Order: sequence, then structure tokens, then C-alpha cells
Amino acid sequence: MKWQEWSEVAKDETLWQNHAESGLLKAKYVRDYVLQLWFEETLDVSIYELDFYELLINDDLGPAFLPLRDKDRFQQAKGDYSLVWLNPETGAYDEQAIDIAPECVRFFCQRYGKSLKMIL
Repeated sequence: MKWQEWSEVAKDETLWQNHAESGLLKAKYVRDYVLQLWFEETLDVSIYELDFYELLINDDLGPAFLPLRDKDRFQQAKGDYSLVWLNPETGAYDEQAIDIAPECVRFFCQRYGKSLKMIL
């Protein structure tokens, strides 16, 4: 996975015109840096399994994502429209929380994830 790939896609405004992301419903820790991710669809869900190792360990995402290299922190992932890691000390969505937009998570799931259930 390459963070730079997402950065290029995110800059393309034509991809986001008339696009409404339903969002992430659930995130479940599987093992190591692997999560199962449930995305809301019109009448169902799509489920992926995604290994974040390459993104978190081998890519340089900057200091904001460094805390997720700690597996204990990584395991605390939640799906709440976006992929969220709440502040581990307070359990709050504050300046110590980390989140990734659902469009970004879906991009990596579709490109690098394993589809467990996909709506066509």
C-alpha cells in the first residue's frame, strides 16, 4: 500500500463530484495489523479484510499515525463513519484521537484488501 497513491486520487475532484460515501459501519481487529471493515451500502454491506502493515510501518505517514504502530493502540480501531482510534487515555474523540476518512479506507480495501463480502 502506498499513501502517495491515495494522495493522488484524493486530489482528483472529478472522482468526488456527485459522490456520497455511506461510510464505515464497523471495524474489527483480526490480528497483527489486520482489520475487518464493514462498509454501508444502499441495501447491504461490503466487508473487507485489510492488512495495514505496509501503510503504517513501511510508508511514512507523518507523526499523526505513529501511535498506531503500537499494536495495543491499533487494536482499538472503531468504525464510526470513518475509521477511528479514540484517545486511549480518555476514550474521547479529541486532539489525541486518530481517524481516517471512509473514502480513503475504502480505496485501500478495494486496492489491497481481501473482499469477504462485496455488493456488485
